[in-house]
Amino acid sequence: MKKIIWLDSWTEKYIEGLPTGNGRLAAMMLGTPGRLRIALNHEWMWRGENRFREQEDVAEHLAEVRDALLQEDFLKGTELANRYFAGKGGVSGEKGRVDPYQPVGDVWIELNAGDVRDYVRSLDLDTGLAKTVFQTDMGKIEQQLFVSCADGCGVLLVTAEKPSDMTIILSRKEDPRCTITYEEESDGLRMEGIFQNGISFAASIKVMTDGFQVYVGNSLQVKQTSQLLLLIQAGTDANGESPLAEMIFLKGHCFDSLFARHKEKFAFLKGDAAVDIEVEESELPTDQRIRLFKEGKDSGLPLLYFEYGRYLMVCGSSGELPLNLQGKWNEDLRPPWNCDYHLDVNLQMCYWFVETLGMKQGANTLFNLIERYVPYGREVAKKLYGCKGVTMCIQTDVWGRVTPESCGWAVWIGAAPWLGQHMFMHWRYTKDEQFLREHCYPYLKEAAAFYEDYLVEKEGELWVLPSQSPENRFKGTGEWPVSIGVNSAFDVELITELMQNAAECADILGVDAQKADKWRDMVSRLPRLSTDRIGRLNEWDREREEEEPGHRHLSHLYGLYPSQLFEPGSWEWKAAERSLEERLKHGGGHTGWSRSWVACLMARLGRGEEAWEHFKALIGDFATVSLLDLHPPGIFQIDGNMGGTAAVCEMLMQSRRDRLILLPALPGDWKKGSVSNFRAQDGVAVSFAWEDGKLTFFELTAPQDMTLQVLSGDQEWKVVLEAGKLRHFRRI
Repeated sequence: MKKIIWLDSWTEKYIEGLPTGNGRLAAMMLGTPGRLRIALNHEWMWRGENRFREQEDVAEHLAEVRDALLQEDFLKGTELANRYFAGKGGVSGEKGRVDPYQPVGDVWIELNAGDVRDYVRSLDLDTGLAKTVFQTDMGKIEQQLFVSCADGCGVLLVTAEKPSDMTIILSRKEDPRCTITYEEESDGLRMEGIFQNGISFAASIKVMTDGFQVYVGNSLQVKQTSQLLLLIQAGTDANGESPLAEMIFLKGHCFDSLFARHKEKFAFLKGDAAVDIEVEESELPTDQRIRLFKEGKDSGLPLLYFEYGRYLMVCGSSGELPLNLQGKWNEDLRPPWNCDYHLDVNLQMCYWFVETLGMKQGANTLFNLIERYVPYGREVAKKLYGCKGVTMCIQTDVWGRVTPESCGWAVWIGAAPWLGQHMFMHWRYTKDEQFLREHCYPYLKEAAAFYEDYLVEKEGELWVLPSQSPENRFKGTGEWPVSIGVNSAFDVELITELMQNAAECADILGVDAQKADKWRDMVSRLPRLSTDRIGRLNEWDREREEEEPGHRHLSHLYGLYPSQLFEPGSWEWKAAERSLEERLKHGGGHTGWSRSWVACLMARLGRGEEAWEHFKALIGDFATVSLLDLHPPGIFQIDGNMGGTAAVCEMLMQSRRDRLILLPALPGDWKKGSVSNFRAQDGVAVSFAWEDGKLTFFELTAPQDMTLQVLSGDQEWKVVLEAGKLRHFRRI
């Protein structure tokens, strides 16, 4: 399958552009034939005005909030909880303190294109090369861009069949709270900026050309050039060094040699997992393919969407920081939701597939951020709730100050354990004992310590209060966008999983035996999950009437997916399935990321055709012409893209403890195909193939001796694996 997104029309809409990046530096390629735009971002480009914010000590009010909740005065409890523990922002009418992620600026290439024909723009998902090609009266013009994973800079090559005049401009949108200066350099242009009370930054272009150069302000005119090579860099002082210190340009290399170096590193970061499904190859532009897929045709488009998620992971999450709400691609000074980190599904969804596809660098950026949050997470736990350990609030930025900043939504204490699930699953998949000892277990231990103090003993049980089910509400809490109650299913699931995992890690490492016993005892005393009168899993402590029966969030289904807390066929599994069906009957899944989650849930349930239908809606209803995911009313959010890639993984393979399920939710349109180098838990490498929807072959390799149960359809194998030895199985 050709892993290329291509279109035969140009665009000036940012969300229809072609994204490139190396994790640290990102660029969106768009524009017209006469005015190419390269929109630049840098992963540390957050304004920095609030990077030293502090949390007020309000823990003394916790008892007052709890009294209201225990009396089932949930309106009062919700009001008080938001007054004391939610900070500003949100529905408060006051400005919150989450810093917005900012654009660096734009590089423009202007030329007199005249009449244009045969225009094509494309993005190669295997190499990270974005390209436009078109014919003019001056002959063929070609523009090629990549952001080097090997050398750190953006590389743009413009070639003209006949020598032409071009103008290079470096600029940034007018921003009253940012001072910009421009400098001419002997070989290019430089822009420097500083945010009021914030960080400073810079961007620079090095120009190599066979033409004659003339400087005019923040632009460079190049006369009669047939080849223009630009090296593009950006830097910030967010980590204490001058912005110029990180702006390194590799000298003495041509475009081809730079691209060869980049391509090798890009392939390494992408990994060796592969999906090959026998579908008809399409020669149509991507926008036409989207329309056909929505009509039930072009069964290969989801494979392109799958590859796009992997591509975006490499381009956006190979530096120091993980993907934010818009990945690393944002053009707005005031982006939606500040382009921040939402910790109640959006950040986590981006990383649901990294273990299956063996994308360790992507996972590492998430762990970097988690550990960056820990020191101030201790302060927040103490000052908000008077507890030891670590907690994190529902949205934040890059500075590690995980304070509540979204009144109406912020009173939730489940972010830390959900992030901990990613660390634990990394251990389960890699069996990296150094990671377990130095990163995973210390974090889980601190997250568990918070609940040792936070949970309240009541009638022999340990209750969670205040408790929220992000971002839903039940009747009786007025106009508040989220209800605050007790013992939400989501919180109970998160705490159960956290303490079970922490105890298991302690056992493996041979440490903290008494704590491990305490955590297991606490799990045994948590409230039991329950069902309502029609068999749905109760989202809150008991059946309560929902304000929005079709709510986009599916928080209480966490135990089904992405967690493995619910065992297949158990009453919790069935109740979660019933809840999903009812949520969808009332219009659930009405955003891109929500539809991705639904597709993952359906795949986990083994309902391949329903997963396929939701994938169809994900692409048909929530994708731009360049396949970027949308949140209504047309806002780019990257989580839906990444959730779509996770859904494909889940359709093809599911890994549980000592159990491997192959083709659990294979859609009927994918009759024949193969998978190679997927990863399962315990470090097992998996390859397999199928025909007519039936498994024909699989092979497994494990780093240690083990026994694995393998299932596919009505077939079952008990496989004994020896360390490092490949085992083949072929079905006849």
